[in-house]
Amino acid sequence: MDLTTITMVLTLLASALSVDAVLHPSSVVLEAAVAGPLDKLSVDADTLNTMLTYEVTKICSTPSLLAPPEIRAGANKGVGMAIAESIRLQSLALALQAQFGSRPERIRLTLLTEDGTIKALVSGSGPGGRIRTPPFQEMLVMQPDESLATLVRRAALAGMTKIDPYTTALYLLQEHLGDGDYSAAETLVNAVKRRLPQTPVSLDRSALENLQGIISLFGGRLDEADAWFHRASESDPDNLAAALNVAFVDVHQGRYPEAARRIEALLSVTTSQDKTLLSTAYLTWGVALLGAEDMVGAEQKLRQAVAANPLNPDAYELWSAVQQERGDSADAVRLHAKALETSPSYRLYTEVAALYFRLPLRPTQQLIRSEFNHPDMIRYN
Repeated sequence: MDLTTITMVLTLLASALSVDAVLHPSSVVLEAAVAGPLDKLSVDADTLNTMLTYEVTKICSTPSLLAPPEIRAGANKGVGMAIAESIRLQSLALALQAQFGSRPERIRLTLLTEDGTIKALVSGSGPGGRIRTPPFQEMLVMQPDESLATLVRRAALAGMTKIDPYTTALYLLQEHLGDGDYSAAETLVNAVKRRLPQTPVSLDRSALENLQGIISLFGGRLDEADAWFHRASESDPDNLAAALNVAFVDVHQGRYPEAARRIEALLSVTTSQDKTLLSTAYLTWGVALLGAEDMVGAEQKLRQAVAANPLNPDAYELWSAVQQERGDSADAVRLHAKALETSPSYRLYTEVAALYFRLPLRPTQQLIRSEFNHPDMIRYN
């Protein structure tokens, strides 16, 4: 191969890899294999990969403010890597991927039999996401009477715990909304926090502290949640979810002026265009003004909450409660109907307390779940 041809090939390869970097900026490649015959179990690599992809996709579909990684099957290597493999330049392609910042994380699941026992070897590699993780390998043993689907689910959790612990913690929290056992999510969050550098400002630590506050709320520990939300705001003053959650607790504990000032300051500087967050901010501000007996100002904020997100059922429901207290039953019924009408399109974020609990019209330590977001109504977006 002459120098001109080599130059053209390398240019083509670099261009294709740069396209991959744009198309797949954050991705997890999944691979599955079956090593030899499996006693009393028949499954091929394609079926195993399909099962693994389903479980990992379910984890990554957890509602979150942070964008989840893209899930890609092992056969979908990207244009650049496909070219590299065709001309046997995989090592060079991997090096170029690292330079372009597009080298994906990988989770590989291999089923094998050892001493008559079916085992799942879960391994992974890659640069890691927001919280970097070194290459890993873990062996899972299939338990008596355990189905293959359950084993693959455990393998997916083991891999994603290493690749994207934050998203996995959100998933574990959502999975246990019904039974109230949040120990797995708490354990994972604490383990990840221990690996973070103790810098004064940390976006990762702030996100995890905010999640600890959410876990405390689901455990009914309002004061503990308040402390976590304040810590999250100190670790990252730009953490919008943490600021909203601090104001949420302020409203619950009757600190209405503080809540109103906090939301006013927040809206004056935020550049977020997220309609769910903006609507929640106006809704919280409206409740704070109601507590301060500013009915005119409160109604204005409730209108702004609806304008910011016309599909926010909590805004309509709270406005309905206000109208009921004012004696306007007809309008209260209309707004309640609107809340029910918009609830199927409700977009949830696990990190925002006001999306899961009612904002109270009067101070209370009791946390009441919103009727629009109990576990069987979670919308995965």
